[in-house]
Amino acid sequence: MKKPLKILIVEDEFTTIDNLIDSLEEVGYETSGYAMTTERALKILDKGATDMAILDIHLKGEKSGIWLGEQINKKYKIPFIYLSAFSDKATIKAASLTNPSTYLVKPFATADIYAAIEMALTNFSKNAPAIIPYPNDETPVNELVINETIFVKEGTTFKKIQIKDILFIKAFKNYLELQFPNNKTAIIRYTLQNFIAMLPSKYFMQTHRSYVVNIDKIEQIEHNTIRILPHSIPISTTFKKSVMEQWKFFY
Repeated sequence: MKKPLKILIVEDEFTTIDNLIDSLEEVGYETSGYAMTTERALKILDKGATDMAILDIHLKGEKSGIWLGEQINKKYKIPFIYLSAFSDKATIKAASLTNPSTYLVKPFATADIYAAIEMALTNFSKNAPAIIPYPNDETPVNELVINETIFVKEGTTFKKIQIKDILFIKAFKNYLELQFPNNKTAIIRYTLQNFIAMLPSKYFMQTHRSYVVNIDKIEQIEHNTIRILPHSIPISTTFKKSVMEQWKFFY
């Protein structure tokens, strides 16, 4: 029987630690321990029972989560995920240099944690660069290839879906509705801009402040509307020029 993945939590807020522990247990992972300082984290790592680490970038004290990420790369050779509510450009660039397996943005849901861990394992095994979900960073964001997957909660389980199967995405507040063929949908807690940063721009295009469409699924274009039958997606004035420049039109 395969042993559950053991994950170290390095975070200096008790509430976040509790939420992470609950979420990890809910999806079948275990914790090798938790630490509020880098010193404590190193002691847990030295025991050798940790398979992965979740590191808060902004730890209180002299040594940050980025410093700890460097130590993990040098000595422990395990995948790690950076956790942060928001980071300035300089911090993001410094974090990227340590080659984390992926990032997790606060506030998070259990589905976000599960997807981040699965992505981290894949990236680590392939030695691939992590996806940075910070839309304000001017550094290039590595795109997901079209056959990549995400995990969406369905009841008490997480269903794997192919990104290429998404017809379009509709945003409302901090939630997204993913529309699939046969009128199937999925709701996830994520901002549209952060999600766009993870989508392959070759296949997805924003048409409205609340809509992103899969270019390959478009069947008709009208004056201010895109049709992915039987759905109609609006084209706003802001995005109309960029939308129309995607194709050649013959009259």
